Amino acid sequence: MANKIAVVTGGAGGIGKAVVSRLARAGFDVCIVDQNDKAGQELVELMRQQKYNAEFYRVDLKRAAEIKILFDSIYGKFQRIDVLVNLAGGTLHKHPITEFPLSEWREVIDVNLKATFLCCQAVSKGMREAKSGVIINTSSNFGITGSAGRTAYSAAKAAIIAFTKSLALEMAPYGVRVNTIAPGLTATERVMAVHSDEEWRRLSTSMPLGRAGQPSDIAEGVNFLAGDESAFMTGQLLHVNGGMVFN
Repeated sequence: MANKIAVVTGGAGGIGKAVVSRLARAGFDVCIVDQNDKAGQELVELMRQQKYNAEFYRVDLKRAAEIKILFDSIYGKFQRIDVLVNLAGGTLHKHPITEFPLSEWREVIDVNLKATFLCCQAVSKGMREAKSGVIINTSSNFGITGSAGRTAYSAAKAAIIAFTKSLALEMAPYGVRVNTIAPGLTATERVMAVHSDEEWRRLSTSMPLGRAGQPSDIAEGVNFLAGDESAFMTGQLLHVNGGMVFN
């Protein structure tokens, strides 16, 4: 393959689509990983219409066996992975702690933290042998501030920050960089669907920069971390949140 290979989990979601498109424009061939088969196939078709190279893989990232098959397949086809973007995740369940079912707690941890660990583990050997590669994990402003009712999600996103720092130290001697991006309030269909128009307007205008983020804002941050412009950055947390969190 002439182009570098990027793998984007959650690549058919609101932010994921923007990230896939931005990395393709930067010259990557993109492997889109998502549970949503319809959205994934539609995105691949769109990318190919725009003359970009893209593949779609339907995977349940809560299942370690499916993740192993996924990365074995990608390495078997392309012999390399240059960038891994772990975007897949979400709040999923929001409850007071006294009413949070353990099964739902575990699901949130699995989708966000366990999947990130397994995907990072799957690319680490290949990147170490190549002495090259970039891993970008995804946290959230709630991984810093916390959020009532989101104890599982906030715990997972905070853990991803510490996990990334530790992995960055492990991988640095091999020339592999590992960083975290933390989106704030972002105008995706999934997020906007849980707010009325008035609630969304109020939330957006309360931001220090006066608006909610767009998926393209997050995509630019990911592209920066994936590219040579950030070649001397590893173990860092990049907030893209319009001033919601200063850290």
